Amino acid sequence: MVAVAGAVVVAAVVSLPAQRGAAPGGAPAREARPPNPLGQPLLDPQGHPRDDVFIHMPLQPEDRAYGDIVGTTMKGYVNEVAAISLKDRDRTGPKGFWGRNQGTPGHAATADWVEAYFKKFNLTDVHKQPFDVGPQWSVQDYEFTFSTGGKTYTYPSARPSSGVESTPAGGRDLDVMWLGIGSDADYIGRDVRGKAVIVQDLLTPGVLNQSINWDQTVQRAYDKGAAAVGIVYGIAENFAVWEGTRGRPGFQLGWQDGRALRDLIGKGEPVKLKYRIASTSTPGLKSSAVWGTLKGTTDEDVLIVAHMDGFFEGSIDNGSGLAVMIGLAEHFSKVPQSQRRRTIRFLGSVGHHAGPGTQWLHENRATELSKTALIINLEHVAAVRTKYWGPTLRMSDAVSPMRWWVYGSPKLLDIAVNNFRRFNVGLTADMDSNASGEIGSIERDAPSMQVITSPEPKHTEQDTPAWVPAVGLEQVGRAYARIIDELNKLDRKAILPQASVPTTAGGR
Repeated sequence: MVAVAGAVVVAAVVSLPAQRGAAPGGAPAREARPPNPLGQPLLDPQGHPRDDVFIHMPLQPEDRAYGDIVGTTMKGYVNEVAAISLKDRDRTGPKGFWGRNQGTPGHAATADWVEAYFKKFNLTDVHKQPFDVGPQWSVQDYEFTFSTGGKTYTYPSARPSSGVESTPAGGRDLDVMWLGIGSDADYIGRDVRGKAVIVQDLLTPGVLNQSINWDQTVQRAYDKGAAAVGIVYGIAENFAVWEGTRGRPGFQLGWQDGRALRDLIGKGEPVKLKYRIASTSTPGLKSSAVWGTLKGTTDEDVLIVAHMDGFFEGSIDNGSGLAVMIGLAEHFSKVPQSQRRRTIRFLGSVGHHAGPGTQWLHENRATELSKTALIINLEHVAAVRTKYWGPTLRMSDAVSPMRWWVYGSPKLLDIAVNNFRRFNVGLTADMDSNASGEIGSIERDAPSMQVITSPEPKHTEQDTPAWVPAVGLEQVGRAYARIIDELNKLDRKAILPQASVPTTAGGR
């Protein structure tokens, strides 16, 4: 779905840098190779692709109005959001559950950041909307130490699964077993009762993220009597991740560390695990969404949503979406109200990692969405395209293609696809069967659309600004701006789904 005319484009791939901090017994060192005498001209000093080497499509003359939506400016917003998370890490310490999680100072600071930009760009009715977010889990300390043959081993990527309860102060000592991908076939002839089971996860982005979810791997281990489940994340690199064992005892390992542990177990000597976690669940917390408005000339509106919560630095998820939302707010704030047919409502949503997402809008759709011509979800909107190369995940100088969703009339579909193509937003050839993430609960309450990508670093400690290409932010922001302008040439009933399509969208 990418149009490239009059040019020959070469997409290069570059290797991710090795993870830092490997301990004895941790991730094996990569094969040493002599440096290329030409160096690495596509990389920055940290070993990531430079923003200026990404494939960039120039604006067509008739699109010069969108030239103020600049990728490097929005990349600056991503950096600012990541800095909020890093400040939260200073609060919790490196072993804490840090980031922009709901009910924490990191989330409150993000809401303040969104509010400040809404005011800077002269949006009206800027206000916060508080929500009860329920008990929020956090961790203060943990230990995962493996021992065999008189030696002990720790792994830098080891993290507790989110939501797990504290152990006794002294922790628990468990025998360790490797169970492959944790299928029923892997358990034949093996007794895992009371043991720590290690399973290999296979990343399946977009399908509940991982094979452990859709294949019931974790639940199977508990059903067979496992005392704890360790999950090896992915098939390359050493991503440190918060993922769930639904509150049951468990932990995560990056792939390189997981392979080292597998090989340790494979020597045939008994391996023991010291499993210790200190965690809490705090009730009665609140977090706020942030609203801002650019008035149009009618009572109809376009709703632009970007969720504010995020694990770790959360640069893809969802610093990228927040950056494009602020970029669009700045762009449309320069358009005279007389030229805006529809009001644009911007929502820094409280988020869905721990609730409540946009459920409130669904419950109040008869009033809140009755005049909405389009909902746009800005979520994971730009990531570096990657390629697996053996045990290495290699970054490229291109933007990852997007999963996508459009709900409305055929005219809306044409406007969306044509403008994504126009601004070089790569799409999967097939459209998703539903919207996901922040607008999943309101996807059919009004015409809606999103482009979204869920790459390997999502929800990991490696989700840093280096993964968000400035050109990706730029092309998505410009595409959505033009979609809104094109949409304003249509009456709302020409945007709504056809009568034959089941819908709860209001209006006629």
